[in-house]
Amino acid sequence: MLASIVATCKLNHVNPAAYIAQTLEEIIAGHPQSGIDDLMPWRFRKASSQHQ
Repeated sequence: MLASIVATCKLNHVNPAAYIAQTLEEIIAGHPQSGIDDLMPWRFRKASSQHQ
């Protein structure tokens, strides 16, 4: 499963370590299960670039 996550990150030009760290932080902070689509790698790049 981890290899699949890393591969998906690479396909979407996302740093796998940054993605995994941020996603775990979001889950720990109580991200709703109904919003799981917001945590996908192809959305991470857009969200992380907005925070800069």
